[in-house]
Amino acid sequence: MKIEQHLDLLGLDVDTIYKNLPKQLTLSLKDGVLFVSDQHNQQVHVNFLQGRIAFRASQHIAGEHLVKACRLKNQSEVSVLDATCGMGRDSFLLFQSGFKVTATEQNPVVHALLTDGLHRYEAETQVMPLKLINEPAENIMKRYLFDVIYLDPMFPERSNSAKTKKDMQLFHAIHRHKDDNAEFLLKKALQTKAKRVVLKRPLRAELLLSMKPTFQIKGKTCRFDAFQLS
Repeated sequence: MKIEQHLDLLGLDVDTIYKNLPKQLTLSLKDGVLFVSDQHNQQVHVNFLQGRIAFRASQHIAGEHLVKACRLKNQSEVSVLDATCGMGRDSFLLFQSGFKVTATEQNPVVHALLTDGLHRYEAETQVMPLKLINEPAENIMKRYLFDVIYLDPMFPERSNSAKTKKDMQLFHAIHRHKDDNAEFLLKKALQTKAKRVVLKRPLRAELLLSMKPTFQIKGKTCRFDAFQLS
């Protein structure tokens, strides 16, 4: 199958994807999997069935800092908007933890990789893990009501894994003009009727908007600032 046919079957706009693909990157299809590659043949794709994302979700996810930050007391079903979905790792973890997840990713290339990964997961498991929307997050915040809004603005990720670093470099190359406005998104999220807003930040980063969170959950390299709204 040609890549254009594959994208069309996924309901994606081929012209928009290629228009937003940086010149040094290549979009390819191998064994039914959509890849983005650079000139050094470094590749990135989305796979919820195996690899790091699936392994992380198969572990003791109830103890994950993100899960703790988003969990609401005395509420079994919690709806979450992942307003900065990226490669979908946190969204999938939340899904595996029992949350009802809606995710938004504005970049057409990343959205295409996510859509491909989600459809392959659904074909294998007969379950669609989340609702993915290709729109600005602030529009989704206005249109729908969520229990929790999760924000993970892009920041340099520290890792001892060379592969992780290369994956993130390629991801940032796709997002070459992308600058997640963390303060803008936080303001918009705090104006909604959500019960809680959770913001992921580098461990020693300053508070956004000079606002003290209701509580914080700290890891080795990052922290989660939680703002309880109701």
